[in-house]
Amino acid sequence: MKKKIILIDGSFYLYRAYYALPNLINNKGYPTGAIYGFINMFNKIIKMNINSYFLIIFDAKGISFRKKIFSKYKSTRINMPVNLIIQIKPLFKIIQAMGYNVISIKNIEADDIIGTLSLQAEKKNYFVFIFSIDKDIAQLVTQNIKIVNPINYSISGPKEIYKKYGVYPKFISDLLALSGDPIDNIPGVPGIGNRIGQNLINKLGDLKYIYKNINYIDNINFRGGNNIKKKLLKYKKLVFLYHKLTKIKTNILINIDNLNLKMKTQKKNLKYLFKLYKFNKWIKNFHC
Repeated sequence: MKKKIILIDGSFYLYRAYYALPNLINNKGYPTGAIYGFINMFNKIIKMNINSYFLIIFDAKGISFRKKIFSKYKSTRINMPVNLIIQIKPLFKIIQAMGYNVISIKNIEADDIIGTLSLQAEKKNYFVFIFSIDKDIAQLVTQNIKIVNPINYSISGPKEIYKKYGVYPKFISDLLALSGDPIDNIPGVPGIGNRIGQNLINKLGDLKYIYKNINYIDNINFRGGNNIKKKLLKYKKLVFLYHKLTKIKTNILINIDNLNLKMKTQKKNLKYLFKLYKFNKWIKNFHC
C-alpha cells in the first residue's frame, strides 16, 4: 500500500492564522495569534491524515531568481507585518518540537521546494497531497500528486484542475504566462484573457507549439484571430519571460532522502514552549 506524504504551504497558513487572530497576545504582551492559529490548523490536518508523513514548507528571505529577471514580480504585495515576523521563529521551534520538518531555503520560493519534493516523492511511490491555494501549484498535479484546498479540504486531481482552469495541469504555466497572474504581478499579453488563452492552448498546445503554429490561428475558428496573432508576435519575448516566472522549478538542490520523515516529538521542549506562550489548552496533553 502506498504511503502518503503531505506537503503544506506554510506561508499560506501563516498569513491565514495571523489575520484570523491579529490581536491575540500572551500575558507578557507578546503576539501569539499566528502561532496559535497555525498550530490549530496543522493539528486538524494531522488528525485528517493519520499514518502520513508531513513536510511544512515556507518562503524564506532573499531575492528569488524570478525577482532578478523581472523586478516587478510580486511587487504589489505588502510587506509582512512586524507582529507576524516576530512569531515565525517561535512557530518553527514549536513545529520542530512536535516532530515535523520545517523547510525554508534562502532565495528559493516555497513553490519550487514543493515542486521538487513532489516529484521526488512521486518517484519513490508516495501519494502526494499538497495543501495550498496557490494556482501555480496546479501545474504539479498528476494521478499521484493532488492539491488539497486548505479552506474546504476539497481534493483536486487532473480532471478537477481542467474543470477549474480550462486546461490540464501541464499547461497551467503557459496559461498564466498568456493571460497573466495579478497576484504575482505578471501582466500577461494585453487583450488575451483566460478564455482566449485556454482556446489557444487546447487547440494548439503549449507556448512553443502556439508560436510554431501561429499561422493556423486564422484557421481554427478564432474570433479576431488576426488581432490575436499580432499581439502574440508583439509580446513574444515577454511571454517567454513570463513563462519563466510561472513555471515551477522541480530541480532545486534538496533531496527528500536526506530529510528525516520520522522525527520524534520532543515532549519536554514542547511543553516548555506551550507554557512560555501560554497555550494552556495544549499543556494538559503532556504528562512529562
